[in-house]
Amino acid sequence: MKRRLSSPIFRLIWSPVRLALVACFVLLPIPRQLCAGQSGAVRSRERGSTGKVKPVVFLNLRQYLATITALSPKIIALRLDEAAAYYEAKSRYASYLPQLSFDAGVGYIHGRSLRGFFNPFGGLPSAVGDRWFTQEGPGLTIPIYREGSFLGINVPPEVERKRADTQVSKFRGSLTEQSVIRTATDAYLQAIKATHLLELRTQHFALAQEEDARVENRAGSALATAEEVGLAKLLLESSRASFEAAQGEAIYSFLAVAALVGRDADTIRIQDSYPEAAPLPNFETIAGISSVQHPKVRMQEATIRGAQANVALQRSRLLPSVTADSYDFQYGDFHGDAANQWVSVLSVHVPVWDFGEAYLATKAARIKLQAEIERRAAVEQDLRKDLVDALVNIKQSAGNFARAGGEVVEAQRVATRLEEQAKLDQALLFDLNMSKLKLLDKKEELEQAHYELLHRYALYQEATGGQWKWIAR
Repeated sequence: MKRRLSSPIFRLIWSPVRLALVACFVLLPIPRQLCAGQSGAVRSRERGSTGKVKPVVFLNLRQYLATITALSPKIIALRLDEAAAYYEAKSRYASYLPQLSFDAGVGYIHGRSLRGFFNPFGGLPSAVGDRWFTQEGPGLTIPIYREGSFLGINVPPEVERKRADTQVSKFRGSLTEQSVIRTATDAYLQAIKATHLLELRTQHFALAQEEDARVENRAGSALATAEEVGLAKLLLESSRASFEAAQGEAIYSFLAVAALVGRDADTIRIQDSYPEAAPLPNFETIAGISSVQHPKVRMQEATIRGAQANVALQRSRLLPSVTADSYDFQYGDFHGDAANQWVSVLSVHVPVWDFGEAYLATKAARIKLQAEIERRAAVEQDLRKDLVDALVNIKQSAGNFARAGGEVVEAQRVATRLEEQAKLDQALLFDLNMSKLKLLDKKEELEQAHYELLHRYALYQEATGGQWKWIAR
């Protein structure tokens, strides 16, 4: 039995629904031609009476993720951490190179002479009485051998450790980037799911209103029992609650999508269908790649290099250190008398006894190095397990999706058969409406299963560390 758009029943059904659809305008699907061939199109809309034009941009999922990775504060912060660690390593390396400085000052002499056991100002003439003097001159400090570095020619262990910290920051940023991508993907997929569920529950609500009106009409003619009226009311209230929940989910899921790119909700449009998933890679292949290229593995390898550098650093502190210092002093008083003296000092520091401080620090560094090596194996084991778990979840979700699709086909077959019978007055309208409501329920389950499957694909990409991309090109 077909409904006419101009019938009083349809107007009764459509009126309360129309306001909700208008409220969710930003969530309505975009024209398919825009999705297919105009993915970079920009639309404009007049805003208020000011005449200002606000651009409306369409972003498919791939473009959306590219925008997120460029704008995410989490990713930007970690990139800044990496840059800071890089310059810290360069600064540390510069500390092992010769340094030129200039000293100047004002002194005061009390007594007849400054000569004694050690007199850095030995070039000064003996003073008669108290007097003020000035001093200035350049100085050169050359660390000949310090903390494993000879004249800064080789890379000092401390610099190696700082460079390892830079690599740790880099791969930690890669992990955070994958986490941000997964979160943004989930928000985008939820927005698509919410638009589909809102459409289905709108239809469900309209059917429930139609069934309630039909039962009310039958009850007015004493053709429906009080129990039937109560069931119709209960169905209507349940459908209304589901519709309102879908409306709220659609609005807030789209607000989340817009917020992640820092735009107003009415200035962004998304694709109206789920993206196609790429075929799953061979497990052994992707596991082998991840065991070498995964950010967790590479971050742990950088941590091992830092521990090795720390061992070398602690060992170098058991050895003597040699430093050459040169100073050119020019002394003068306030009356113009001046003297010049060039001083060069070669200093050798030999550790003799420190109650085992340096030795124990070296031993502790070696133990930490061994712990990091063992942790490398643990990271690889955990990574392989994560890949297996993610793949199992994908297979389970794929099975649920296929089963939900079969149930939709069966529900569609029953609804079609009853609709054909109703045309011949061989089926009750109640049975027809119930079959249509069941079909909508099954479509909702299919929608949820589809979302869950793609969500599992996104989790699998994160588990691989981005070595595999789930969105088909």
